[in-house]
Amino acid sequence: MGRAEPRRRRPDDPGDAAQQRRRRGRGQAVRLPRSRGSQIYLLLLVGVFVGLVLVIAGPWRAGLLTVGSTFVVGAIARLVVPANHVGMLRVRSKAFDIFWTGTLGVSLVLLAVVVPPGPAG
Repeated sequence: MGRAEPRRRRPDDPGDAAQQRRRRGRGQAVRLPRSRGSQIYLLLLVGVFVGLVLVIAGPWRAGLLTVGSTFVVGAIARLVVPANHVGMLRVRSKAFDIFWTGTLGVSLVLLAVVVPPGPAG
């Protein structure tokens, strides 16, 4: 039996990624995600980014509260967004996503609230 030889013609797959990239023009605008879950996911990324910037800039409590509340909002969004619009919000099962995202968010909020302030000076 002969071995398969590489082809020098077009790929067998009509949806080949390299061909799709070449067809796409340079001047096309970036398309935003169409599903509600993916749009919410992008907003959550912005919220986490803002919180991390606050942590780095100095007011770490405000940053942790921002990141924690963003995760809680993400858990609530995963709960209420219908399955056909969940998009990038879906990582595992619905119960897993809600439980771990909510637990992480509540933990960060509690950490920001419970840690006593350091000595002044």
